[in-house]
Amino acid sequence: MRQFLLPFVLLAAGCAAPPQVPPAAPAPSAPAAPFEAWKITASHLEVRVYRDGPMQKLGHNHLIASDALEGVIQMREPLTRSGFDLRLPLESLTVDDAEARSRAGGDFAGPVPPKDREATRRNMLGDAVLDAARQAVLRLTADEISGKPGAYQARVRIAMRGEQRVVAAPLSVDIEGDRLSAQASLRLTHADIGLVPFTVALGALRVRDDFEIDIRLEARRGS
Repeated sequence: MRQFLLPFVLLAAGCAAPPQVPPAAPAPSAPAAPFEAWKITASHLEVRVYRDGPMQKLGHNHLIASDALEGVIQMREPLTRSGFDLRLPLESLTVDDAEARSRAGGDFAGPVPPKDREATRRNMLGDAVLDAARQAVLRLTADEISGKPGAYQARVRIAMRGEQRVVAAPLSVDIEGDRLSAQASLRLTHADIGLVPFTVALGALRVRDDFEIDIRLEARRGS
């Protein structure tokens, strides 16, 4: 009974609870500075993946490549206020193309049998690695660009497999008139992008944890 009488007692004593004040609305964020769109006109992505494990001689180092990276560079002044939004259809990825391996030489000089190339690509696009059926396009977005000419660095948000990860990528950028060329070379681990190295035979043959990425882009003003 006391539970039902208490509100009336407080009201009679003039001690009613103060009215609820709604929280202030958050201040609107400042609009992004205007940018000039430079469209990607040519691209090349190359990923070098290495074999590992006690039985590694039975496997291959793999060269994964694509020329289908597309998107827009959002140019601002200074360049450190710029950004980019790039997309890569995962179906465009090739594995161990004979000419590409020949050009790379070194650890990739030898050819890979077609059946091994097909199996590697199938495993790579499958749900255990890139899961292309779930998200068919990999997206690269610049969260931030810092540094100075000759030593830029981008914080790149990688969206794939329905997840997002952020990595740091050193950039070189060259602008001549209406043309821009850029290159990024970096070494990552599978954990950096939320992957687990592919293994067979209880790990006796596996993919090495670290791998290398090279990206080259060309863009034109107002394309």
